[in-house]
Amino acid sequence: MEIIKTILLAIVQGVSEFLPISSSGHIVLFEDIFDSSANLVSSHDATLEVVLHIGTLISILIFFRTDILALLKGLLKRDKDSSIYTFYVAIATIPIVIFYFITNYFEYDLESLFKVDTLMYTFLLNAIVLYATRYVKVKKIELSLFLVLIMGTAQIIALFPGVSRSGITICAALLCGCNQKVAAKFSFFMFIPAILGVLVLKLNDIQTNIDLSVAILGFVFSMITGLLVLKLLFRILENQKLWMFSFYSLVVWIISMMVVYNG
Repeated sequence: MEIIKTILLAIVQGVSEFLPISSSGHIVLFEDIFDSSANLVSSHDATLEVVLHIGTLISILIFFRTDILALLKGLLKRDKDSSIYTFYVAIATIPIVIFYFITNYFEYDLESLFKVDTLMYTFLLNAIVLYATRYVKVKKIELSLFLVLIMGTAQIIALFPGVSRSGITICAALLCGCNQKVAAKFSFFMFIPAILGVLVLKLNDIQTNIDLSVAILGFVFSMITGLLVLKLLFRILENQKLWMFSFYSLVVWIISMMVVYNG
C-alpha cells in the first residue's frame, strides 16, 4: 500500500507542479471531501515531500539542460545576455522572499488559508486569468525588469491554494504581451531558486527512517512524470491553448462551491 501511495503522490506532484491546475488546491479539496480518508495525500511525511520536490526539480534541470549549460558557459565568459538573464531570475525571486519575511515578522500563518472556503475565490481567479490569455495578442515582447517583477509578484499569489504557480506566472507574462515560450522558460527558471528555498526550509523536518525503496520510487516517478508533463505543456503553449485549462479550473471551482454550501 505504501508503494502505491508513493507512486500516486509522485505522479500527482509531477502533473500538478507544472500544469496550471494547482496541486495545493486539489489537496485542500480532497481532504475536505473525504475527511480522514484523505490520508493518502495529507499524511505523507516531510521527507517524502522533499524527495518528490527534488524529483520535479531534476526534471526541470534535465528538460532545460541545454539552456542551463549555455547560461553557465555564458556566465563564465562574462557574456552580457547571460548575466542579464541571471540577474532577472534573481530579481524575480525578490518579491516572494520579501513576502515570506513579512509574513514571518507579523507571525501570519499562511496555512490558515488552506481551507475549502478559500478555493471559492482562488480557483475562479485561476480560471479567469487562464481564459484571459485566449484573447491576448502576442507582441513577442522580450524579458525586461518590469516584466520579471510582474512575474515575481504573481508568484506570491500562487502561495494561495487554488492558484497555479506555473499558470499565474506564465499568464502574467502573456497578458503583458510576452512570447509564450520565453514566458514559460523564465517561469521554470524562477522555479529553481524558489523550490531550493522550500527545500532548505524543510531540512529540519527531514527524517532518516524513510524506506529507501519508497524514496527512490517517489523520486523516479516524480521526475519522469515531470519531464513528460513539461513536454506536454510546451506543446500546448506552441498551439496557444493554455486557456483551455480555465474550463478545468471552473469545474473544480463549482465543486468547491458545492462542498462549501452543502457542508
